[in-house]
Amino acid sequence: MEPIARLLPELIRLSNGQPEVLSAACCAAWALSVGEATLRASRAVALTDRTLTVAVQDARWKRQLEVLAPQILFRLNGLLRQPLVTRIHIIVDRKFMVAETRRPAALPAVTLPEELPEELVDGASVIHDAALRAQFLRLAAACLARDRLTENP
Repeated sequence: MEPIARLLPELIRLSNGQPEVLSAACCAAWALSVGEATLRASRAVALTDRTLTVAVQDARWKRQLEVLAPQILFRLNGLLRQPLVTRIHIIVDRKFMVAETRRPAALPAVTLPEELPEELVDGASVIHDAALRAQFLRLAAACLARDRLTENP
């Protein structure tokens, strides 16, 4: 299992239900719950009201993922160790997919705390969307910093 998968449940716990953290965690779990071909053809976009919206490149992928959605949902919630996602909403969005493939794979320039666990940064590489990956790492850093403050007031 990917190192990031082990950290997702703890990050969710530390987030105290912050929607941005939950969305980023669910999108990361999507990347870990599907195979490489599916990951190349789809992108988890956002979590809204326990529904994970996933963009795919065409109607064929939409039909295929609608059939596989219950299995993916089971794996995804298993990684999160709680039923955060109750439904997967699949949309065909060629513009989103084209924009994603044009984005550079490298992490955008963001300042991350030095104490951010290396396995978390390495594990986040499975999130292909560079902006989402950066957001996930920033939120993870904020959650970990807040947890340290509550442990050592």
